[in-house]
Amino acid sequence: MRTEVHARLYELGSRVLLAALRVPLLPSALTRFAKIWLRHARTARHLAAGGYDSIVDGGASIGEFAALARWACPGAKLLCVEPHPASAARLRRRGFSVVEAALWRAPGTATLTQPTDAVTSSSLLASPAPGRGAWSVTTVRLDQLEIEGSRVLVKLDLQGAELEALEGMGELWARCSGLLLEVSYGERGTYEPLRALLARRGFFEAATLNELEVDGAVVEADKLWLRRRGDPGRSRADGKP
Repeated sequence: MRTEVHARLYELGSRVLLAALRVPLLPSALTRFAKIWLRHARTARHLAAGGYDSIVDGGASIGEFAALARWACPGAKLLCVEPHPASAARLRRRGFSVVEAALWRAPGTATLTQPTDAVTSSSLLASPAPGRGAWSVTTVRLDQLEIEGSRVLVKLDLQGAELEALEGMGELWARCSGLLLEVSYGERGTYEPLRALLARRGFFEAATLNELEVDGAVVEADKLWLRRRGDPGRSRADGKP
């Protein structure tokens, strides 16, 4: 009886899926929604189980990750770092603690550009585009931020500047338990140098929480690295960052 019920449910599900595929535009909308749902569900599950006492949201944009972190880790101290003026203002309106600056290897100033209409594409590395926004912004090192706690999660979505930001970790390496980083693939991608750096620092690649595909090929991903048990996070003998 249970076998027959299972078979009927499986058949029904198959029919519903096939019917949905025949509806114009619905498959692409469902695929996009499913990817967003899975990304948020995976991230929330890790945040809730990670035991973090502080979270740094580098490149917080308008607060998508920050809102999820605030909900999943209500006891953790959350600090957003965002250089885009309008996005930083939006974060403050939503009640987040914000440092309006760009994470970089050294303190100073730099030019932030927005090469597309999306505020999430703002970068210190992109060239200014005619008719697009550009701002002179303050840059800060991660170890300049007032971050408490001994189990810190650092999330960085910096449009390719993740390596430069990690050069400013300093003493924060010893208290960092996890890193959630946007990586890119290809000849000039950031994934391989980030993987090598974090391996030297005592982290292992724990999960891929999201992937971006273009023409069937994965070009970007959100990767989670966790500290190996027993590793104190001290600098490696090779002296590299």
